Formats: sequence, structure tokens, C-alpha cells
Amino acid sequence: MGLDKKIWIARYQLRSKGLLNARSERGVFEGALIRRGSGFSALHPWPELGDPSLDECLEDLAHQKTEMIVQKALMWLSADGCAREEGRSLFKQQPLALNHATIPQLTEQKLSRAVENGFGFVKTKVGRQFIEELEFIRQLSRSWPELRWRIDFNGLGQELELREAFSKWSEQELSRIDFLEDPIMGHAEDWSRLSLDLGLCLASDRWGKSFCDDAKVRVLKPAVDLIEPGPGRRVVTSYMDHPIGQSFAAWESLKIDQSEVFGLMTHELFEPSDFSEFLGLASPVFTIPDGTGIGFDDCLEKLDWKVL
Repeated sequence: MGLDKKIWIARYQLRSKGLLNARSERGVFEGALIRRGSGFSALHPWPELGDPSLDECLEDLAHQKTEMIVQKALMWLSADGCAREEGRSLFKQQPLALNHATIPQLTEQKLSRAVENGFGFVKTKVGRQFIEELEFIRQLSRSWPELRWRIDFNGLGQELELREAFSKWSEQELSRIDFLEDPIMGHAEDWSRLSLDLGLCLASDRWGKSFCDDAKVRVLKPAVDLIEPGPGRRVVTSYMDHPIGQSFAAWESLKIDQSEVFGLMTHELFEPSDFSEFLGLASPVFTIPDGTGIGFDDCLEKLDWKVL
């Protein structure tokens, strides 16, 4: 298909093992793998987080190509096609950064398993009942004092309630928090005041893009963000998507300082598949998939591709 400029797609569904964040009640997630010429890519929108629906993304892919998530998928497709035609992997020989464990629905059993698998950083999601959730995290941090915590609110926290909740934490307990991600909506001055008063590092994702100057950490998702070095800490994470998208995020993470701890190990949030088996068990070290380009050669060829 090297000279074929038609766009082909293979739709898929991922089934999560539990709720993935405070803004979504879904357990089934639709996306599409993309093929054009020699290249492959992936589209995995999150409408709950502001993306167009999958059908809207595919319509944009077929015509205007104006949506950022579509433009990034096309960029990946082009890079993958060039690498495959040259018979090489997209990944360089340099080692990838270590990763945190992603545990959306935190339990003591899941945390214990993450520690056993070697993780030293944990990212968890809160928001529905964040007062109780923060207290649970505080109690767990006492049992695993060596762990560093990244707590993602998806913008659902309330400033006064956060102040009250963290007033119960000792200085030692607070020192175990690496950052709070998108703790509140509001204005930039609210973020500055909250960070100063709590003495905690704040991180901004898509819910806090307008507050980036007031956040010490920028959380970047290659599926929807341009990945480039910049001021402050930069943490690259997957989009909680297909292993193809997850692997492209790992590839793009090579553009950023590898001394940071990233968040690329998310495939075990979903039921296993032929693709996820390439990535092995979740551990701090990302497993580079075998094959040319982004990898997964045999799995991709077996799919039922249809012209867009």
C-alpha cells in the first residue's frame, strides 16, 4: 500500500476495568486506527474532555483536517510511514524515562501491586468525593511513606474544601505529594493563591491551560498537545487510549527531558488485547513494541481495514 493515498480505518472498542476519571461514567471507549500508504496512526477522542466525537473526528479527517487531535494523528501517520519504508523503528536507542503508576480508582490492593511492580510515583484521580478520597490517600501514604503522589482533580475541586482537607495533613505527609493536577477551575490568581497557601506544586492539563503560568508543571498529552521543551517541569502522559496511541506518546516523549517521571503505562486500565500484550506488564519502564515504525506490524496487518 506504499503508493495508496486513500485513508483506511479500523474501528475498535476498549473496555475499561473501572471508571477512568471523574468526568466520565463510560466503560466502553471507541476509537479508530488509521492507515494511509505505509503509515499507521490512531484516533481516540474524549468528548468528556472537550474533544469532538469519533464520528466528528473521522468527518474532519476525511475533509477539513482542522481538529488538533486529527492533525496529531496525521503527523504520527506520516512519521510512521517514513520509518516503515526505511525498515526502522521510530524509537531511538536512548532509554525512555521512567513512569508513574496510573490508578484511577485507588484501592489498597492496587497500590500494593504497583509498589510490588517497582513504581515509586503514583497518579490517581479524584473529584466525585474528593474530601473522602484525599483522606484515603493520606492514610495510604502513611503505609507507603516512600511513594510520591500525583493527584488529578480534572478541575472538580473547590478551593475552600481543599484548604480544609489539606489542613489535616502534616508537613511530612504533604511532602509526599509531587503535584496536584488541575485542582480547581477559576482564575489564574486563584491558582497562585492556592499553591502558595497549601505549599504544594500545581500542574496544569487541558482543564488548566489558561493557568500554565501559575502552574509549575505542565502535563502534556501528545494526542492533543504539541510536544516541545519549555520552561518548568513537563510531564508527558498517554491519552488513556489504544496501545498504538500510547506508543506514539512514548515516542514523542523523547523530545522532553528524560529525567522527569512520565505517565505512559496505561494499557492495563483496559481489558487485554493482542496489541496490549506487546507492551507487557505495567512497570516503570516502557516496553518498546517490536516491529518497524511504531511497531505492532503483525497485529496491524490482521485488522479489517475499510476505506474512509
